[in-house]
Amino acid sequence: MNAEERTQLISSRQQAATRPPERLWVRDQWREFPVFQVPVEALALNVDNRRFAAERTWAEERLNRALDPENRSDDEVILESILLDTAHEFDGDRLVGKPSKDYDALKKDWQRRHQESPLWIRPDGTVRNGNRRLAMLKRLQREEGIEGFEYVDVVILDPDDIDEVALFDMEQREQLTENLKVRYTDINLLLAIRAAAESRSIDWFDPSSIDRVAGELQHVIGNNKAYAAIQLNAIRYMDAYLDSSSQPGQYHKLIGQIERFRDVGKAMVKLEADYEDDVPAMLRVLFAAIRAGAPHGDIRVLKNLFLHDRARYEQLLAEVDGIESEWEGSGSESLADPDIVDLSAAADEDEDEDELDEPPGPNVPNYPRTDIRDAIDNAIDGFEASMTEDVAKTLRQVLNRLQVLSDTGGKLDQALAGEHAAQVRDALGEIVAWADLHRDLLA
Repeated sequence: MNAEERTQLISSRQQAATRPPERLWVRDQWREFPVFQVPVEALALNVDNRRFAAERTWAEERLNRALDPENRSDDEVILESILLDTAHEFDGDRLVGKPSKDYDALKKDWQRRHQESPLWIRPDGTVRNGNRRLAMLKRLQREEGIEGFEYVDVVILDPDDIDEVALFDMEQREQLTENLKVRYTDINLLLAIRAAAESRSIDWFDPSSIDRVAGELQHVIGNNKAYAAIQLNAIRYMDAYLDSSSQPGQYHKLIGQIERFRDVGKAMVKLEADYEDDVPAMLRVLFAAIRAGAPHGDIRVLKNLFLHDRARYEQLLAEVDGIESEWEGSGSESLADPDIVDLSAAADEDEDEDELDEPPGPNVPNYPRTDIRDAIDNAIDGFEASMTEDVAKTLRQVLNRLQVLSDTGGKLDQALAGEHAAQVRDALGEIVAWADLHRDLLA
């Protein structure tokens, strides 16, 4: 059914709903809109919905074509799965996932209480607010039959009355406010914030502009200007990272990485204000940490390493540049698509977020992940050891690590016979030389 056919069907079969008018905030004032009942079959999922922008891009890249649910019924099923399922992967041209806990809860609630609030639609049936509920209803119609799911309550927003600019502002408020709403996957929350910031003419390279927009958006981002600024700076450095990978706008390749970019933003705000000349080098180190899959907590420590142990930081920078130099010349800097994406994982979390394992870093083919991660781990370990005042404790920790190498299955002997024997021998030699240098302290 095309847009013209849907418009005609809605016009001919709409009927007044029994509920009172719906109050909506439009152009800085409350307005009341009548609520109608229309056939579910006359409604279409909005393929441009920002709530699943990253996942849609991922699916389109895997299919090598744009999703077209109006003309392809299988594409409508793909959109339904993106909205309702988790743990997605493609089986040929079919998107496979498992129903999310949120979908099960939404279905049970609808079957028990029916509809709490009306969907927002355009006269042609395109849903602008309520796509998850429509996807659920369309799936129920296929799986359980149409009885009981024929009609749905809607508010019809005519373009002559509510133009795209006004509707965009209404959607921002609804989609960014998390009151009683299913939480976005983080990437799509940031993309909604990004769209809102762009509509307010943000200059991503001007801290005062970011501060201004954070103030304008704080009412829909936790009523907290500082928190809004953190989200905006995370977006800024996501863009910078994708640009450095020659893949601007490919946000679906950063699903699961948002906490890392939030900490990059926090670190870089401090450096840009006080250490402008060091910004490019620091960004290289932080982006290397992301590629290597370092947890976001390590990014915080790297900022402190720069601020409080400049010599160790400079050594790490030299190591990172040396390790990456060969990889950068291999032509493999681009990010690859993930094969499996937990599109609705955020809605299924039943553990404390801090207790969950952090996702691996972005999929960067042939990246020297292990070597970079080792260099970062070693720098952080040395920095944290240097910050302790308890010398006896530090020496005991060193001894414990050395004893593990010699007491547990001969790890040291095996390593000296393995492929990294030269590196192991060099490190062992440095330890022995250090002990010899300080032997007289025992006299």
